[in-house]
Amino acid sequence: MNAMAAVHAARRWRPTRRPHAVPLKWAWPAYLSAVDQLVYAAEKGYYATQGRLGIPGGPPVTASQYTDTSNVALAQWTLASLGVFSALMALAAVRPWGGLIPRPLLLLGLWGTAALAAASQVHVVREVLLGSGPAGWSGRAAVQGVVGLCLWLAMAWLFTRRRGQNTTATVQTARGTE
Repeated sequence: MNAMAAVHAARRWRPTRRPHAVPLKWAWPAYLSAVDQLVYAAEKGYYATQGRLGIPGGPPVTASQYTDTSNVALAQWTLASLGVFSALMALAAVRPWGGLIPRPLLLLGLWGTAALAAASQVHVVREVLLGSGPAGWSGRAAVQGVVGLCLWLAMAWLFTRRRGQNTTATVQTARGTE
């Protein structure tokens, strides 16, 4: 690796100096994804306060699943906190304070979350359409999950494209004003 390549690699990890908010016409998938994740967190929190496993719209939880889980409330609160973290990650993609997070790290989080969401939605849709496992998934849960996944993928894709284009435009603008 030559010296210039090392400098460019180091700059990718440096936070943006003057981050800007994304206009609403490009940021709406992130805002809707954040709301979707907060609804998920609220559902998990509600179930945690009741000491129940599962999620609204999901199949009934068997007694053996309760015996396999040592602390039901802790498991549900952990999932609720992951929902809040995902909402913050979605907002970081479009809000100015998100520019303080190194871009590769945020991209890893966005696409990693998209991959995990896709894997879970494949399972839910398979259960709803084919009924190959325990019955109980509602069509509403499948539609909500697929819509949420599509929003998350759109947000991750727009963030990936936007940041690369804005960086080039900012450099060209800066060179033109010198």
